[in-house]
Amino acid sequence: MNTEQFISEGQQDILKELANIGIGNAVTALSSMLEEQKIEMMVPEVMVAPLQDVPESFGNPESLVAATFCEAECPEVGLVLVFVLPYQAAQNMAKRIMPENAAGKEQASLKNDEMEQSALMELGNIITGSYLNALSLMTELTFQASPPKLGIDMAGAILGTVIAETKTVDDQLILLKTELNVEKENIEGSILILPDSGSLQTLFERLGT
Repeated sequence: MNTEQFISEGQQDILKELANIGIGNAVTALSSMLEEQKIEMMVPEVMVAPLQDVPESFGNPESLVAATFCEAECPEVGLVLVFVLPYQAAQNMAKRIMPENAAGKEQASLKNDEMEQSALMELGNIITGSYLNALSLMTELTFQASPPKLGIDMAGAILGTVIAETKTVDDQLILLKTELNVEKENIEGSILILPDSGSLQTLFERLGT
């Protein structure tokens, strides 16, 4: 995806700063939740992209992904934060989070296992909350966030699933490609910030670009 027509160099720099603060928040929270497990997180790519171009970044459009998402708003800005993982990676992460006595049992698929779904929503809540806190810090806006929701769908359809559950109407979003390494298991995912109409420009103005 070519982002030059959508984002200036200053905006690119501010999104990288947002990513770095979000990473710091997320790793601190994940380290507490996963206890002794070694955690590293990187955001190798940040961009503003058209909504219709984003699903291709998830890989095969027919492959399953899991997305946790929440709505966040304040008087000036409304947005949806989404954390997307490949289905198998999402299921593996859910098992890591679950209590040891539960994780050792034979589990159903993520689609049918309420405990794993709850664990994954907890993970997503930490990730999206970390970036929402970073946004609050950098924009001096106070957001009210909804409880997290979970969507499991094909990569090509997951944004439709999220949009159907929320009121997002803008056709551009902020995309932060992520790499999460837990005990040498490397997981590639995405963090999406989907603004309401007009909110993207407001965010960049509040970020000082």
